[in-house]
Amino acid sequence: MRKIISTLFIFLYIKNGFSSENILEEASLYTVKIRTSIDRPFHEDDKAGLIRGTGFLVDKNNGLIITNAHISGRSKSKIKIAFKNYGFKEAKQVYVDPNIDIAILKLNPQLIPDETIEAKLKCDGKVKNGSLVAAFGHPKGLFFSASRGIISKYRFWNGKDIIQTDAAINKGNSGGPLIDITTGLILGVNKSSYKKSSGLSFAVPADKVCVILELIKYGKDPSPTKLPIRFAEDRDSEKYMMVASFHHEGKNKEIGSDLIAVNDTKISTPSELDMFLRGKVGKIKLTFRKNKIVNHYTISIQKKDKLLERKYLYLAGAIISADPRPRFEENKKPFLIHSVIDGTEAELAGLWQHCWVKSIDGIEPKSLSEFYNLSKNKKHIGLITRCYSYRDDIISDDYFIKLNTFNEKISLH
Repeated sequence: MRKIISTLFIFLYIKNGFSSENILEEASLYTVKIRTSIDRPFHEDDKAGLIRGTGFLVDKNNGLIITNAHISGRSKSKIKIAFKNYGFKEAKQVYVDPNIDIAILKLNPQLIPDETIEAKLKCDGKVKNGSLVAAFGHPKGLFFSASRGIISKYRFWNGKDIIQTDAAINKGNSGGPLIDITTGLILGVNKSSYKKSSGLSFAVPADKVCVILELIKYGKDPSPTKLPIRFAEDRDSEKYMMVASFHHEGKNKEIGSDLIAVNDTKISTPSELDMFLRGKVGKIKLTFRKNKIVNHYTISIQKKDKLLERKYLYLAGAIISADPRPRFEENKKPFLIHSVIDGTEAELAGLWQHCWVKSIDGIEPKSLSEFYNLSKNKKHIGLITRCYSYRDDIISDDYFIKLNTFNEKISLH
């Protein structure tokens, strides 16, 4: 009996080995190399420069390729992609998601090699812990290679639903497929690894990507929704839907309650809430519970602004635009210095990234257009900026900056 079991185990092991070998060979037919160049970065991209990573083809007829947002850039970027054994071709950003680290690129379908195939995503719910997977891509410049492991846990972490795996995800294979090596289906999009750790890597779940692709297919806007709610995390009990603030009709309501349902559908994490509302417009019904008391509210929802359509001012080397982070929405929107290009007048004057411009020559602008009109056709301008303070007794410091503008371009985009 023991011999029969051993023989069966060896047979299954060999069979799985051949299967996974074929699956990884197929992966090289839909996986691509990506090079991204960013010259005017918004704050999410931190600085200008070249980014290398991985992506994979999901729609051959339309030339759609999936990768991470941090590989495509959250700013307008120049992108080139290459299939195995082929040179680089220009692609463009179609959609970049501000909530989950996902971007959709488009390549002219006529430039796609005939032998390429489409990756198939697992769209039908959460993946199982313990599933055998391979992270495929170009780690450290080692092109079209894989690392094996398991799904350690499907978890809510850092405000997002995410796949934790012990398959190695290194710099270069971000944006590549996390493949179930028993079925060949894509379970997630390789995202990152935990710094100074072993066996702690993360991927964006494929079911989130499927929602976005489906909405784009039917011409709907997949952008996340603006909500007047913030949640408090209870990490010990792994509960995440307790209300920290809910601004409704001029009051802060339901603090300490749990948001339990939207449109009578049960919701368990803020990430689930985000994806449930994708593509929806108009009014929604929210259900809260505190102890045994249940309350319902109807609110109107709006989409967040698309990252690729943001307006900005190029001010002598500084990229200035609205601050998209929710915590500033209650105040007048300050003009955030998203980045400062090396070697420009903005850098020489002492403008700092992640500070805010309060005034120009003593005037507080009300819009980017007014900001531009106050700045153009001048040899120099005086700016008052506000930055987070390094001192212990205050939150922020204000600075006066004299900026020479005669050697540098000022333009509104």
